[in-house]
Amino acid sequence: MTHDRRFTPLNDDEVLYVPSGGILMSNPTFKVAEFLDSLAQLVSDREAEWSEDHEGWFADGVDCQVMRLTGAGWQHGNVRIRLEFMPSKEPESLPERSTSRDRVRLRAKTVSSDTDEYIDL
Repeated sequence: MTHDRRFTPLNDDEVLYVPSGGILMSNPTFKVAEFLDSLAQLVSDREAEWSEDHEGWFADGVDCQVMRLTGAGWQHGNVRIRLEFMPSKEPESLPERSTSRDRVRLRAKTVSSDTDEYIDL
């Protein structure tokens, strides 16, 4: 299994739109935090001995050890459940925006076509 580094974690307040194939959510548009809360609720309903300690899976993490493929042995740390996103194509850069002052200058030049001077307002 390979790890694709183009996936990036989503923040809790970011909004997803999942038009088909969605799970847990009745509405196709929802915040990441809402999805994680629904998942935590589903898990807690199925676990007979759910406690506040288990909430760490969806917050700051729970204490664990991991055996990485690097061969460095067991590593202590925390693990948590998050959602990640990978864009289907790289986002296009936005064109440079002109300032309102530049727009006023352009408009002033257009109105007074007999002069090539810009008017500062």
